Amino acid sequence: MMIGTNIYNFSQLIYHFLAGRFLGKAGYGDLAAIISVLGLLGIIHGAFGLTIVKFIAQEKGHSKVADFIKWIYRWNLIIGLVISLSIILVAPLLSNFLNISNPKSVYLLGPILLIFFVTSAGRNVFQGLLKFDKFVYSLLAEAGGKVIFTIVLFFAGLAVAGALLGFFAGLLLSFIITTFLLRHYVFGKINKNPDFRSFFKYSLAVTAQGISLTSMYTVDLILVKHFFPADTAGLYAALAILGRIVFFGTTPITQVMFPLIARRHLDGQKYLRILYLSIILVTLISTAIVGFYYLYPAIPISLLYGKGFLERASILWWFGAFMGILSIATLLTQFYLSIGKTKVVGLFIAAAILQAVLIWFMHSDILTVIQLSIFSATLLTLGLFVYFVYLYYPRVK
Repeated sequence: MMIGTNIYNFSQLIYHFLAGRFLGKAGYGDLAAIISVLGLLGIIHGAFGLTIVKFIAQEKGHSKVADFIKWIYRWNLIIGLVISLSIILVAPLLSNFLNISNPKSVYLLGPILLIFFVTSAGRNVFQGLLKFDKFVYSLLAEAGGKVIFTIVLFFAGLAVAGALLGFFAGLLLSFIITTFLLRHYVFGKINKNPDFRSFFKYSLAVTAQGISLTSMYTVDLILVKHFFPADTAGLYAALAILGRIVFFGTTPITQVMFPLIARRHLDGQKYLRILYLSIILVTLISTAIVGFYYLYPAIPISLLYGKGFLERASILWWFGAFMGILSIATLLTQFYLSIGKTKVVGLFIAAAILQAVLIWFMHSDILTVIQLSIFSATLLTLGLFVYFVYLYYPRVK
């Protein structure tokens, strides 16, 4: 998972490298804003995703698992269609709010979201089944397809639309491979529908956490795109994408931890050591990347985007610090969700609202924006650690 997922993350860097070089600051700002909208809309699936992982990890019996997977695939297709059509309808309003220079490119969000929903459902199934190798195959298919098709489309003369079409092509290839690997599960008749009430009840809490998490690493970019000039928004987007390396570089740890702890908790086995090891690994990886950003910020910016984006290189480490703190908060929250402690999601909601409100009223420059995000994430992390002490001290399992 660590190796495969980070190869995928590296391909994401290549994708943004190509976009930054071909599109320039203003065009790249458009692309980053559209992708951020994709992330915000993807939170609906993110909620179902964690629920899928938990329910499959705890389910016993091949027939029940197969019925559940078929049911999940069909619901994701329905939800994806509804959201995709809705996005197409509101595309003109969305492009106007984000000041997109090529409004027609926003329409591509519709088909991208449809394929994204179904493909992500398949990956969640792999996690729940603990088939992490197949999870990685799905990621790598998207990575390779996205980069190759984007290069071809850029040289064909397409700009932001080319980058989005390349994104779609990579997802489509991943969808084909994911569905093929799950062919023994997804096709055929459902013998017995799962208990959808418990599924959706748990999904409500996870949805709230997914909305809050995605908001915390995208709302700043969207608000900067709204309040600042195009070049400044493009610069902020470049720094933010590099900062997200910290978050997505540690994501595989959380993805493996969640189903393992969910299964151990159900079986009455010890599980806190897995959490402790996960926290240590996330902290070490985050500290290493942030330290590199602090000492040598010009290197990653120059390699990925070119010298034209070096204007505020000295603040890159602030973005990395924000993502590192958010990574710890996400790890702790998903730990609580894996053992059924859903009320803790309220802390994440409060932090996301605080961040958005602070940035809306206090956005004098981009450094202030990122510092307000750090402040919100720090309060969230402290609250989650306090909740841990409340749960486990002095009777540590």
